[in-house]
Amino acid sequence: MKRLIPAALIALMPLQAIAADTPAAAVPSPAAVTVPAPDAGAPGDVVTPPADAATTTPPMNTADVPAPNADTAGEATLTRKWEVVDKDSSIKFHGTQMNAPFDGTVDKFTPVIYFDPDHLDQSHVTVTIDILSIDAQDTERNKNLLGSDWFDAPQFPTARFETTKFTKTGDNAYTADATLTIHGNAVPVQLPFTLDLAKSDSGKEKAVMNGKITLDRSKFALGQGDWADPGVIANEVPVEIKIVATSDAAPKAEENKNAAPAPAKP
Repeated sequence: MKRLIPAALIALMPLQAIAADTPAAAVPSPAAVTVPAPDAGAPGDVVTPPADAATTTPPMNTADVPAPNADTAGEATLTRKWEVVDKDSSIKFHGTQMNAPFDGTVDKFTPVIYFDPDHLDQSHVTVTIDILSIDAQDTERNKNLLGSDWFDAPQFPTARFETTKFTKTGDNAYTADATLTIHGNAVPVQLPFTLDLAKSDSGKEKAVMNGKITLDRSKFALGQGDWADPGVIANEVPVEIKIVATSDAAPKAEENKNAAPAPAKP
């Protein structure tokens, strides 16, 4: 953008050039020079500087540049997004208290799944777990689990599972390297799982994922005080995950490779 220069300053520019080549004694004082008033021009006219006048471009305000969407930054373009079928998906866990086994469930969790067996390097999954939805099948046990000695739900209301890498280990078999954050503690984990693909009744592709992992509660600082004794509550907690999801079929890259280019816009 060109900088606006006051009309009086433009009018004095030729005098400055003359002064540079005129001996000091011959230079008339500014008071002796009659400067004609510039033509005001039409209202709204912009006075522009000579072509050799220095111009300065104002720095770009980075606050005006939109930040990337946190939900979509890093999403792969070749992978498919899967919609979870909540009623058919589940997370179950098994614990042992005073040598007596008990079962539990996580009733509210939100997976965001971008996964394609042909593009594992671009696949990515996150799962947000609602700690308040943990049900250990006993009222007193549930109360203890939500307290400060265990999950401390008021301070840490959610847990998070986020993948960092997928590896194919066999027919329909994979391992997910991930970070699991519970109670403010982020721990690397590996989740082996199977994945079965089929057509759903609606014509979409249906995926059924089944995985099992055994977590060590002590790594997440779960169970403080008297609860820290593994003789009271076992450290090992087996967890079973089942995710059912559907997705529209993704076009293969080979199918689009020879497709005619889209017509140019006029």
